[in-house]
Amino acid sequence: MTEDELHDLAPLYVVDALDADEVVTFEDHLRGCTSCADTVAELSEALVPLSEGLEVAPPPQLRQRVLAQAATSATVTPAHRTRRRAPVWLAAAAAAVVAAGGAWAAVQWLDESPTEQVVQAEDAQRHSAPTDGGQLVVVTSAARDRAVITLPEVVESPEREQVYQAWFIGEDGSARSAGVLSQDALEGREALLTGSPRGAKAVALTVEPAGGSTQPTQDPFAVVPLG
Repeated sequence: MTEDELHDLAPLYVVDALDADEVVTFEDHLRGCTSCADTVAELSEALVPLSEGLEVAPPPQLRQRVLAQAATSATVTPAHRTRRRAPVWLAAAAAAVVAAGGAWAAVQWLDESPTEQVVQAEDAQRHSAPTDGGQLVVVTSAARDRAVITLPEVVESPEREQVYQAWFIGEDGSARSAGVLSQDALEGREALLTGSPRGAKAVALTVEPAGGSTQPTQDPFAVVPLG
């Protein structure tokens, strides 16, 4: 790989669009390249996550209920994937958008959407649990450090002034918000969860007041163990 080609990998490295071999090659180059180090630092600062889940204390009953379900119904299989690479010129365009302050738009410029990047990741794992309306599926990727939820075929909208909210449940029963499911997510049956699934034992869904809650206010109506 030429020096110019290595420089072109900087935007792809920042948005985690390189495969494992390319990461090793680029990081070897990065240690001796001031120009790429500056580029990575600038783009990384621009791509600070727009929102993160908040660690909160769950209701006392939540830990026992979630861990009991997680112990009995885990289904984990490799997720189907067909990886596609973003062309270098497109990554460069994304970098230009980031430099202008449009972090989220930059990600959208890539060949794969953030949701697809998780589902198509080399290490993607598919976790599922049955519900009355069908299978509730969560795909996780340690490399992407994100998770995608796919809703059952039959999904009823919540009551007025209520929303469905996802939660990452830790080994100790702690709950971190993974985001409120929008109407678009309900209609499309798929959503990129907010924050990192790292350390989570399960993903749970609850019904919350409009706008969401800082901690679950009800027992979960669905739980997907993460293995």
